[in-house]
Amino acid sequence: TLLVVITSIGLLVAVYSIGYMHDDPGYPRFFALVAAFVFSMSMLVAASNFLLVYVFWEAVGACSYLLIGFWFAKPEAARAAKKAFLVNRIGDFGLAVAVFLLWLTYGTLDFHDTFAPDGTLVSAGILGQERLGDAAGIVGGAVGTAICLLLLLAACGKSAQLPLHVWLPDAMEGPTPASALIHAATMVTAGIYLVARCAPLFVACPGALALVSVVGATTALFAALIGTMQNDLKRVLAYSTISQLGYMFASLGTGTLLGFTAAIFHLVTHACFKALLFLGAGSVMHAMGGVIDMRRFGGLRRVMPITAATFLIGSLALAGVAPFAGFFSKDEILA
Repeated sequence: TLLVVITSIGLLVAVYSIGYMHDDPGYPRFFALVAAFVFSMSMLVAASNFLLVYVFWEAVGACSYLLIGFWFAKPEAARAAKKAFLVNRIGDFGLAVAVFLLWLTYGTLDFHDTFAPDGTLVSAGILGQERLGDAAGIVGGAVGTAICLLLLLAACGKSAQLPLHVWLPDAMEGPTPASALIHAATMVTAGIYLVARCAPLFVACPGALALVSVVGATTALFAALIGTMQNDLKRVLAYSTISQLGYMFASLGTGTLLGFTAAIFHLVTHACFKALLFLGAGSVMHAMGGVIDMRRFGGLRRVMPITAATFLIGSLALAGVAPFAGFFSKDEILA
């Protein structure tokens, strides 16, 4: 499902960028970075062991740094890229230590069980059926909790949860199509994917699971309140992204099958309507000559009726109004 979301949103962003970036001297470099970004995120989702997850986790971070700082001649863009890079290093350190502890604890980094041609078990994967079928298969206690907390630290870095949320609003200094890609389908979804993928590890450690919910609920409220005070259109969308990711973390923290399902469902719906909103914001910026202060907007519906209609649909979905997709996923989380 995530592969479909990543590649579909990536395709739409690429098509949109053909017109949006056609006058930019860095046109070829932009498309090379977008392709590398989508590839890295796809490989992260498709990885079958924690080592590959770590490698492509770092690749996604490197691509995001290059896209946020795409217009590196602007001091604001260079600062935003550096900020995103440094904040994400904190989360990446957590993932590196977690992978090391997983290796020491389980003796393998594979997700799944490995079988010989005759069907005999060669090695039990960390998340394989062999361990899941054994009550003592997943390590809990202090070691298990430490691993889960380090994985949560990594997820908070990539998915911009408190206190590592500070890089995402500044990431708006990159091109709008890059912002759509980072916020909708690639980078910020990596943290949700990591926690959901490691669900058995978190379920075995109730303390870490409770912290996931607390972090998510706090971030959802905190970011929504900050977003209401912003005048910059792209920063409002950035804080709404942080808030929606908080919903997903709160849902993951329930530790139930419905909670994990609802979080991934909301991830998919959010990717669609947030990409729509960011691309709509890019259209407005283009028409306004780069102005994104909402206090200077007015009467745009008369001159941009199609953008107005698409932005309205995206906004209603974000607000969770029926019958749009956001209603069904939010309803499942809140239920």
